Amino acid sequence: MALPLFSHFAPKIGLATQRKFRRWHRWLALVTAIQLLLWTLSGIFFAFVDINFVRGSDRLEVPAAVEFDLSKVDWVTDNGARIVLRHRLPGELVVGVVGPDNTNWYEQSGGSLADLTAAQALSIGAAATDLDPDRAVWVSEAQLGSEYRGRTLPLWRVFNESHPTTVAYIDAVSGEVVAIRNTAWRWWDFLWSLHIMDYDDRDTIGTVLLKIFSVLALLTAVAGIALFVSLPNKWR
Repeated sequence: MALPLFSHFAPKIGLATQRKFRRWHRWLALVTAIQLLLWTLSGIFFAFVDINFVRGSDRLEVPAAVEFDLSKVDWVTDNGARIVLRHRLPGELVVGVVGPDNTNWYEQSGGSLADLTAAQALSIGAAATDLDPDRAVWVSEAQLGSEYRGRTLPLWRVFNESHPTTVAYIDAVSGEVVAIRNTAWRWWDFLWSLHIMDYDDRDTIGTVLLKIFSVLALLTAVAGIALFVSLPNKWR
């Protein structure tokens, strides 16, 4: 029903206006074409690749049930919103006090918790994942756009040297596997940076570039519709 309505108004748009719409549409399409293609390609990847595979969830082992013995826990006095209990190593219960900005971890006795050694990190990696890690690398410095960004440092990066593309990041204090990174995740991260047009930290949505090209893409579509409306019926 829309076409007869367009046909009613189309004769009122002159040839000069048609040429103007055609010129604007051509230049807008030229400017936005590459970004529109990148949005489409990245969107296809996001739609067809399982996010759980990207996150490496399939590489995590199902944790075994353990019994929590709270009789030896000497609760510490600390400001926090909640308490977290976890087994870091076999027979070792650790207590986390979750605050608004970070989580402080303590021994059962209330003392500060020492960082894991490389051997302990490998042991946790072998038990918590199927990576069979044989190499542990200490990570203590934040890097812009790194694959462990957003995680609390320090971390242990563990992996098997025969398959170095898939790695696990383990919190050096709590022993929690906080991230698994693989080739699919790195492709996802790269395409995400193209999708949101943030090429530095890859986490900022609403960059100036994204806003500009979103408006340009809208104008391209509007100009195309206006061009279609302005055409005579026999050309449409």
